[in-house]
Amino acid sequence: MEIAKLVLEYTKTLAWPATTIVMLLVFRTELCSLLGRLTKATLPGGTTLDFPREVLMAEALSAEVRKTPPPPNKTAGPAIPVTEANARLLNLGLSPSPSGLDFHYYAALAQRDPNLALAGLRMELEIMARNLAKGFNVSYSETDGAGKMLRRLREAGAITQQQADLGNAILRLCNAAVHGTSVTLEQADSVIGVANTLRDQFLNWLSWGFPDGWKAQPTSGGTRV
Repeated sequence: MEIAKLVLEYTKTLAWPATTIVMLLVFRTELCSLLGRLTKATLPGGTTLDFPREVLMAEALSAEVRKTPPPPNKTAGPAIPVTEANARLLNLGLSPSPSGLDFHYYAALAQRDPNLALAGLRMELEIMARNLAKGFNVSYSETDGAGKMLRRLREAGAITQQQADLGNAILRLCNAAVHGTSVTLEQADSVIGVANTLRDQFLNWLSWGFPDGWKAQPTSGGTRV
């Protein structure tokens, strides 16, 4: 548990993607020793999760969220490219993303260890939730986990119920990977693909959610990835 606490505390101060991969690889043995090889995982509290079924449910939620139009008072212009995402986060006084919001990073990590990739993805989602809370001035405690952060964001109207449901579905899958479920590469790729839905909408928020009038540069093309 001391190793897990050390990793958690260190990730609070992460600034660059390279640091994340070093930390994950350094503690790979300790993290993997916590992972069982089961089809179903029993999570804290005694909840049993059927991983394949949860993946299908998350994919359905992802499709629903993608159909949701942007807020009527926001223009549907191009989103900020991932190559500019961390610089913008830092300029806004927010926490940078371990992957630079490029989830190909987790897909590549999944080629070596699907469970470890989802453990990293869980950290990513918690950082995204905290950044949203800061950006929307939503009160939260430093001890709040990702699930509680999503609830606070939903109650404040910062995210929709569908977005909250999708975030929680992804968290359940990532938690299952950490607490016992043996995850295949195909399943990890599916979870990462689903998480891209929230990542894309987070990039949109970075593009129009602040009063500084950010606009895509002609050289970047403002292409969503």
